[in-house]
Amino acid sequence: MTVYTSEQLKPNTNISSHFDRSLDVYGIKLVASGAVGGNEAVPDEWVYKTARVVQLLLDKEALGIDQAAQERAISILSGAEGTFHAGIPTAQRISYGGGDSYSPNPLSDDGRRLWEGLEAFNDSHAVDDMVWYRNVSSPNPPQGDNDIGELMEHILHTIHTFGLRGAADGSLAALNPNDSDSKLQLALREAVDSGTFGLDGYGGSLDRDPEYTNSVIVKEYLYLLTFGMWGYSTFWENETLAPEWADSARTPEGVLASNPLGYRLFNDYIAPVLSKPDIATLRSIFQDNDQGDSGYIWDTTESAFIDIIVDKGVLGADAVMLKNLSETTLMNGETLLRQGLEYQGQEFNYATIASLITIVTKNGTFTTEFQSEIEDAFPEYAALSYQDAVSLVGISGIDDALISVAGVDGTFVS
Repeated sequence: MTVYTSEQLKPNTNISSHFDRSLDVYGIKLVASGAVGGNEAVPDEWVYKTARVVQLLLDKEALGIDQAAQERAISILSGAEGTFHAGIPTAQRISYGGGDSYSPNPLSDDGRRLWEGLEAFNDSHAVDDMVWYRNVSSPNPPQGDNDIGELMEHILHTIHTFGLRGAADGSLAALNPNDSDSKLQLALREAVDSGTFGLDGYGGSLDRDPEYTNSVIVKEYLYLLTFGMWGYSTFWENETLAPEWADSARTPEGVLASNPLGYRLFNDYIAPVLSKPDIATLRSIFQDNDQGDSGYIWDTTESAFIDIIVDKGVLGADAVMLKNLSETTLMNGETLLRQGLEYQGQEFNYATIASLITIVTKNGTFTTEFQSEIEDAFPEYAALSYQDAVSLVGISGIDDALISVAGVDGTFVS
């Protein structure tokens, strides 16, 4: 079963009175605020842009990705059994403007209680930052690069915090923020000591408040490290965040020079999982003044009834025909995500049994593959339909006839 699933945005009244829509993408539930609390609703397209960024960050086809590690990351995000936050799935909250744009503020203690269902939702999900549409601190009208920087920061916080530990080999211990001797904590301390990461905005010390360090400062470091390793300073105002992040560390070469432990940490435990979105692609999605198309494609499910031939030696000495099996196909655009067949109450992944079967018909029509079998064996019947075949040999003889056609070339599975 694939973990790379992407849903369509749909109304959802079961989240809370603050959020009214949701979609699940690659292990993260995106939830969007409605027109509530005196504020406007988050546009659907902004939610889709956020979902598209998640897809781009977890692209299994990207160079250097360890697909097995990335699949584990998606399972970790979903709170799968055996992961470090098992049973607590990850959610990304998306709202309009800022907390004070709503009455009451959903981030305040009173707001969490007064918005019906909000406290329960937060408690039952792994949540971190908000993604803000038209952040109150951002330029107005919106600027595309600013939108990219804002959104990427908060999505990275979510995935870094709830998806990376346990994904790449050794990462469960290496990325443990609560272990002062973990590779993450050692890299963070090196970045501070070398002047790469400035703490003026974070209380000035890693030791002042260990709980704050292990939750807030750690996630900020991982975000800044990732932007440095990806050369993403172009999305910062004037391409700098100094003194929070040194200008000398805005490239992989710069990170290696001043924070070699961070360089190694990124390459060992982040690069195998997170894919770097192409800058041109991001800029096509996030254009100035809210222009640009998300490019997000959600999954679609197709169902059919199929007849198959099972190769000899699998269910018996001879090849056999199985009829009216239920087939379910999960597609994302033109990409096949999963194809399953149900037989005697058990579902089989087509990919694992493809070498043992031939699909003969789908919803009463010969498949293209089996039509080719007929053409190769009997060219004069190349255009024969299933109904024509039944008329020729009779319903009682059709299965044996089709098995014979499949076996003309000496094999029953093409």
